[in-house]
Amino acid sequence: MELTRQFIENGWTVREASPPDPPHNQLKCLPAQVPGSVHLDLVRAGVIDDPFLRLNERGAGWVDDTDWVYETTFGVAPAQLQSGHVSNLIFHGLDTIAEIRLNGTPLGTADNMLIAHEFPVTDRLVAGDNHLEVTFRSARRVGQERMEAWNSAGNDTADFHWDNWSARSFVRKAQYMYGWDWGPVLISCGLWKPVELVTFSTARILDWKHSVELTKNGPASVTVTATIERTPNKLQHPLSFTVQSGDSNSFVPAKNDIPSGRLVSEVSVSIEIKDPELWQPSGLGEATLYPLSLIVSDYRTGMALDSLSPSVGLRTIELLHEPDPDGKGEGFKFRVNGSDLFIKGANWIPNDSFPSRADVRPRIQQAVDCGFNMLRVWGGGLYESEEFYDACDELGILVWQDFPYGCAYYPDTGEYAEASRVEAVAAVRRLRNRASLALWCGNNENYVMYQGKWSGIQSPRLLGEHLYESILPEVVAAENPQTSYWPSSPYGGTDANSDDYGDCHNWDVWHGRGDWKHYTESNSRFCSEFGFGASCGLPAWESCLAPSDKHPYSPAVLWHDKTRKGYDTYLSMIHLHYPEIKTLDDLVYYSQVNQAEALKYGIEHYRRNKGRCWGTLFWQINDCWPVQSWSIIDYLGDPKAAYYAAIKFYAPVLVSLVREGSGVTVHLVNDRLQEIKGTLTLSLENLDGKVLETVTSQTSIGPNSAGPVGEISLASALGSERQTFVTANFVFEDGGGSADNLLLLAEPKELALPVAGIEIEIAGEDPNSFHIKISARRFAPYVWIRRKDNALLSISDNFFHLRAGESKWVSVSKSEDLCCVDGLMQMLTVRTLQAEGK
Repeated sequence: MELTRQFIENGWTVREASPPDPPHNQLKCLPAQVPGSVHLDLVRAGVIDDPFLRLNERGAGWVDDTDWVYETTFGVAPAQLQSGHVSNLIFHGLDTIAEIRLNGTPLGTADNMLIAHEFPVTDRLVAGDNHLEVTFRSARRVGQERMEAWNSAGNDTADFHWDNWSARSFVRKAQYMYGWDWGPVLISCGLWKPVELVTFSTARILDWKHSVELTKNGPASVTVTATIERTPNKLQHPLSFTVQSGDSNSFVPAKNDIPSGRLVSEVSVSIEIKDPELWQPSGLGEATLYPLSLIVSDYRTGMALDSLSPSVGLRTIELLHEPDPDGKGEGFKFRVNGSDLFIKGANWIPNDSFPSRADVRPRIQQAVDCGFNMLRVWGGGLYESEEFYDACDELGILVWQDFPYGCAYYPDTGEYAEASRVEAVAAVRRLRNRASLALWCGNNENYVMYQGKWSGIQSPRLLGEHLYESILPEVVAAENPQTSYWPSSPYGGTDANSDDYGDCHNWDVWHGRGDWKHYTESNSRFCSEFGFGASCGLPAWESCLAPSDKHPYSPAVLWHDKTRKGYDTYLSMIHLHYPEIKTLDDLVYYSQVNQAEALKYGIEHYRRNKGRCWGTLFWQINDCWPVQSWSIIDYLGDPKAAYYAAIKFYAPVLVSLVREGSGVTVHLVNDRLQEIKGTLTLSLENLDGKVLETVTSQTSIGPNSAGPVGEISLASALGSERQTFVTANFVFEDGGGSADNLLLLAEPKELALPVAGIEIEIAGEDPNSFHIKISARRFAPYVWIRRKDNALLSISDNFFHLRAGESKWVSVSKSEDLCCVDGLMQMLTVRTLQAEGK
């Protein structure tokens, strides 16, 4: 008999674990979905309102203080119970503190949301119906009890400060579910990943790993090592392990005997790939994957008993932190396939407050489309889904993987240390074969939290340090030595947030100086967190507001701002550059273009500093609910203005303009591995299209480098900056396109803008999209195209500038209600900084 998998996903119910007082107030047993969470079950049953809507989050707190019981009945065929067969029940995700009973008797407990839990059930099953019951205890209550027990036992403690030392530190659960400065407090519980019954008669593949040896201009050798479990009655049965290619042209299959006489054993097989194609990160080539088939077979009959179908990528990834020649610092740089890589990307948070329903592939595709080559899976979240890593592998997105410890002190001795080791081993074994995996990182901001005395008074020691300095690096070294480990982010030198060592987080601008123009004061080697807040899009507001809420100062709009910045302070940072916000449309428009300019300003600075700085991972790409946050794609998947700006500021070749006194200097940044040559044109012109000054030159920039390549005088514009701007256009000599940029010489709110005279023409269509030509008679900054009904609009570019007399083509995707030209023209509206509409 080959291995069988039976998913237990039907017939689930949920109820309160204990009757309330008075008992007649107890909820009836409710239908439940698995995978899922208790909040979603209660919303479907009408017990609570959707906590994403309005201020409903405030009324859902009781759910997290309640214990909940999930139950179902599943069938087992008599054939599964034959003598010698082994059955295990696997819970791929239990959130979090759970007690499991099978057919009325205790089966076991679980205490970690972040890893799978497996229980032997061979002797517990019966033919026919089997009753499964999972009781979830309140994570908030149990975590609080554990913290109090730790403190009362005389252990090292941390001074309490909102969430730096609280219930969440004592529960191995996605930390963001306790609330963050972009997310709601929805701690929740439930079976958030599938439940399956696995039955096998002879053997199964427990785990596998691989290593790659690359030779210059020669074949690649891939060694696959599998961990095989036998059933007790088949310890001597002759078995084989085969590795073959899903693509018959890739390599010749290889086979090896599986050692007998042991319940668990390891077996290795090596294969050779001729003319190998390397897995390349996005922007440098194809993310080539080689599909494998790993098969355990009966040696005598050849029957397959168990199999896996993974893919492997052939690549080398190194994290270099080499000392500077002058001894004053140390770099932080990724080298992929022998070439230094400037990292362009963002931080990734869980894509939903209820991770069972997160749809991740569209976000990763959006990341690729705007020029990313890396995502940092942030330490307040979780080890992501298989779908996430599949997409990163296939699309060439490198993964910086934090271990899930974030912005807190953590107990790190005794049972807590051992639990950390068990979790780390499970996580590393699960992810170590991923082509996209570039780095393991011990935590998020815990060193800088300790050094910066976030709790007001520095604790006696960094609680958690034993995890980051000993347990986690030991696990990575043993289980995944090919991948680098970094203790924390940020981390480096005696100052965890030093500009001179390691990576840094630049929150001094948002949380300190306030204006994004201070980004140029950073001299970081690698900036792994920084960002500027902005509103979600109008479609997201439509999804969570009532008509009476649609005002920038309504209680519901303020509730969906978790930045803890102070709302007036947040808006004042926008008003430094843009007009006063009076409507919800204003809030969306001005906050988003301000965020776009902030990230553009900061990232262009870091990219101009290439050679010292080797990467930016801004905060953040995505959201987990409708909210005002630092994301560039909101919860509904609607790109903000900064997303469209990223397509340019993360382009392989960047033209960057810097005002310096009475002139503007232009820099070229080249991420390609070849020199580029071309024609550079700098122009100083006014809002009506009159060119006041032009400089044209032939220039070049070396491979994988950056530097200044030209300048233009502002003498003709001095005193009239409100009417003028500078443009740069670099046309590649090889005909491979161009790069351009535009620099305003005055604050946007101070521009003396004439009426833009926007015209729209639908000039073509294909089966999937409309092709729209947008023109302006005079300068039109920040052209925003949207639907009048505030529904989602999928458009190829938005929030762009149009010079006087300039036209631009964009594509709008067709949908059920946007399927004809007349309907589209009736539905579209355009806004610019002049606030005109059409």
